[in-house]
Amino acid sequence: MVRCPKCDVDIGHSYQEADPSVGIMSGGWFCEACDLPVGDHEVDRSSDDDVPIGPAHIPGGPIGTPSSQISGRPGQPGFEEFKRIARTWGYD
Repeated sequence: MVRCPKCDVDIGHSYQEADPSVGIMSGGWFCEACDLPVGDHEVDRSSDDDVPIGPAHIPGGPIGTPSSQISGRPGQPGFEEFKRIARTWGYD
């Protein structure tokens, strides 16, 4: 449910996609009761049923290889790691 930030009426049915051909440069909702356009960034779409989810805790630290440690150029540091990762994706 999407509510108008001014009058708190449900405006979820009024969403309009961006359409540059007619001058609508960004999508949003429209509250007919307030005659108010409401941008996507202005709407609180939370619900009483929503559960807050924080960042995941990964035991042992981050997963994966930082891009600074791989290279697709033969002879460069990180090329062997690049090939190892490519093999996991089925490439030789």
